Amino acid sequence: MRNENLRDKLGRFASLIGPQEKPAHTPGPPGHYSELADELGGVLCSNHCGSYCLIHDFCDTEEAYRRSSQSHSRLSDELPVSAFRALDEPGLVALDSLLFLDIETTGLGGAGSVAFLIGCGSVVDKRFEVRQYLIPDYSDEAAMLEALMTEFSDCKSIVTYNGASFDLPLVLDRLIVNRVARQIPRRDHFDLLHAARRLFKRRLDDCTLLNIERELLGLDRCDDLPGYLVPSAYFEWLSTRRTDLIKAVLKHNKQDIVSLFHLAIEIATAFRSRGESLENTDDLCSLARIYYRRRQYQRVADLCFQMQMDGDGTLAPDITLLCAGALKSMADHRQAESLWLKLAALTSKEAYWANLELAKYYEHKLKDLKKALHHARMAQSIAPRRKSYTEGLARRLKRLMAKSEAV
Repeated sequence: MRNENLRDKLGRFASLIGPQEKPAHTPGPPGHYSELADELGGVLCSNHCGSYCLIHDFCDTEEAYRRSSQSHSRLSDELPVSAFRALDEPGLVALDSLLFLDIETTGLGGAGSVAFLIGCGSVVDKRFEVRQYLIPDYSDEAAMLEALMTEFSDCKSIVTYNGASFDLPLVLDRLIVNRVARQIPRRDHFDLLHAARRLFKRRLDDCTLLNIERELLGLDRCDDLPGYLVPSAYFEWLSTRRTDLIKAVLKHNKQDIVSLFHLAIEIATAFRSRGESLENTDDLCSLARIYYRRRQYQRVADLCFQMQMDGDGTLAPDITLLCAGALKSMADHRQAESLWLKLAALTSKEAYWANLELAKYYEHKLKDLKKALHHARMAQSIAPRRKSYTEGLARRLKRLMAKSEAV
């Protein structure tokens, strides 16, 4: 009886509501979306989450090969992984498996920042292809991110500039917020900012991508939109639907991606040629330091001797000390001694370390206590005023004087 009464009640309510009509069709994206895509030379794509603009462009990779190879053999389609690492890491990475990534955002990070433009670049059929994903409005962010996921793969390595701190964390946050994905599939990640600093910071104090382009790659951007104006350019589109500034943002983003490609080849060539492609002495010194940290002492010595031959026969004090350390590690104490002696008469921190090394060498290797005591006192006179240094030298001097008196 209860069930019958319930059905009767539901029937009466249904008669009051009336039949529900299905919409004749699902409304498409707003008209200005298509206008935006046309103005930018792209296509308007749609999926179940919304719409986004996709802009394709190609660049000739031959220019990058010519610039980087110079007088050396043509660069291989595989790059050494160690070129992008602080320490030596064996293996090669295929050039066409690299995905170059750069984003343009509405802010500098935080919960409110959205990547409204994400640029991707990769080598396709010997050409460098740039693909730019742009959202016409905030509501279409999930649609763009869904499409972006097709770019990522466990077989691809992502290449960025400061991406470890900015680009990848922000993209991952937006993927999670929009419930698109909880991780970014990738084989590896190479942040070229750190690789560029290791190799070029001695010469270029400013290692921003813009300065790297100008000083290293010989590229000077004309009419480039400054990075701090990028968010306002997008806000201008949202409020006025003007596309001129959006075009400038696309140009800026594309140049960033192309520069990443050129820079990756420059860095890889420097390591593959063991410095032969580097013309600046400061860059060669930086490469020698990298080799020293990797304990590749023969390469350090080779670079240093090559710099002496190509230059005026002298090396910077810190590199002279580095070379002496490499020779010591290879048990070539005689040549190391000659370099330490060149530094010992100075008053710099390199002179302190050189005198300390000479004191050790004469005490333990040559058993010449007089010379050992002399260089220990020289080191004490210029030692940094740090407790660990002064106490260590005091113990060494005490031991040397006791040995001398016992003879």
